[in-house]
Amino acid sequence: MKAFLVDDEFLQRKLVKKSVDWQSIGIEFCGEAEDGEEALEKIFMLKPDILIMDINIPYVNGIEVSKKVKKVFPETQVIILSAYGEFEYAKEALSFGALSFVLKPLNPKELTSELMKCKEKIQKIQQQKLSVKKMQEAITQNQKEKILLEQISGINIYEDSNEIWNQLGISTKKQIVVLIARFQGGNNDKRVFEIEEMIQDYYPEYEMIIINQRYTFVLFGEADMAYKTQMLCTYLQEVMNKNRTWNGGISRVHDNIRDLKSAYREAYSAAQKGKKDNRLLIYEPVDIVEMLQTLDYDPSVFLYYLRKNEHEMLYKEIEIMFDQMEEKNSSLYVVHYVVMDLFIHISFFMSEAGVDFSCVIKKEQQELTSLQNNGSIKEIKKTLLDILEKCFGCMKTRKIPVTQRKVQDAIDFIDDNFYKKDMSLNMVAGEIGANASYLSSIFKKEKGCSLSRYLTQVRLEQAKKYLIEYPDKTLIDISESVGYSDVYYFSKNFKKYYGISPSKYMEERKN
Repeated sequence: MKAFLVDDEFLQRKLVKKSVDWQSIGIEFCGEAEDGEEALEKIFMLKPDILIMDINIPYVNGIEVSKKVKKVFPETQVIILSAYGEFEYAKEALSFGALSFVLKPLNPKELTSELMKCKEKIQKIQQQKLSVKKMQEAITQNQKEKILLEQISGINIYEDSNEIWNQLGISTKKQIVVLIARFQGGNNDKRVFEIEEMIQDYYPEYEMIIINQRYTFVLFGEADMAYKTQMLCTYLQEVMNKNRTWNGGISRVHDNIRDLKSAYREAYSAAQKGKKDNRLLIYEPVDIVEMLQTLDYDPSVFLYYLRKNEHEMLYKEIEIMFDQMEEKNSSLYVVHYVVMDLFIHISFFMSEAGVDFSCVIKKEQQELTSLQNNGSIKEIKKTLLDILEKCFGCMKTRKIPVTQRKVQDAIDFIDDNFYKKDMSLNMVAGEIGANASYLSSIFKKEKGCSLSRYLTQVRLEQAKKYLIEYPDKTLIDISESVGYSDVYYFSKNFKKYYGISPSKYMEERKN
């Protein structure tokens, strides 16, 4: 909180500055001026919270200066310094919102008391604004959940109403994927929090609603959503394998939020199948599912052989799989689906090993994409074998980037830029020159936590420092200074991490 002094008498200004113990009352003396014109220029630049204003000053008198300031900054508190003969002026000042006036000659205790009154009033205004903002955010969140539920159920389909989606802060231009997670047992908050952190590594922008004890995530993205979704599914499945206490389903990529109903149905259908085996499944059309059931195809077997370095068994499994697909006259779509799924698992394995594999096989990745519609089974098989050869070559020659250096680069970037509101895995990866999926994997391996969790930790630790160092700052100011655009979400995260709300933490530190 800052105070600014306006008085044309040098000795009077000196007396005001020396008569108050600014540090002990938690107010910063930020500047002074000797006339009205200088005062206005400095006040609009420094934006003080409190003005200590003499009435009779040159060029623009104190009343006019105060009026102009209050017009731009209505929450600014004004203390008028007045002599006995200026009482009528003082009454006018009180009529437009000056909090009080202090008679000259100056009494230091009286001035300090009036400053504390100003401070308390400002804090009360800020607290009221915060309460209103929280209430508005809660109402907006409730509206958002209501409209998303209506869209999912088909009660109201907001196809042509961009205005509604824009008001809720939901993009109508980005593609969407729906993920449904269902947990067994208690302590769901902790597990939801862990899943959210993993989701944030791939999709920083998402919404979550709860439908019949199922946690439904609507993920928003643009480029490579199908690839990212498969990587996220593999990532989550690996975590699930360690502790099978939840299952779920993921939809295919849909054009925008208007397709939410279809996307939800797909995710729900996949979740029903995933429930039987305690797995997380991506929705596939019936013909794909039926065809896959006729094949001896299990991607976990391939991943197992990769980890065990069983090259011969891998090649044998691939031969069997392709023989079966040719024998059953599988469509090119099915063949491409299987090979892409294997490619995802190979990429995941290489990420575990600390290899940014996407940089190694850019050519083969492009070939796979182009062969989807215009290739043959033989060509697709050859591309898969080429990818495997490069995988083995990387592992054999140990042409592996220094993972510790990449992780440290990421940490340094986060530590220096945590306050940026658009900070995400993709931003960090782009800054340090790494593939996002690769960075996500090696970061978790090196640090024992996801990159999103590390970013959250840095932000919240910094927030704790700010709460102690700047007790007069509002929670809105502090949340924005550490990279949160939503104070409600900041408070929620703070309480999750430390078991106490930021406002309560601030109160306890004061006491």
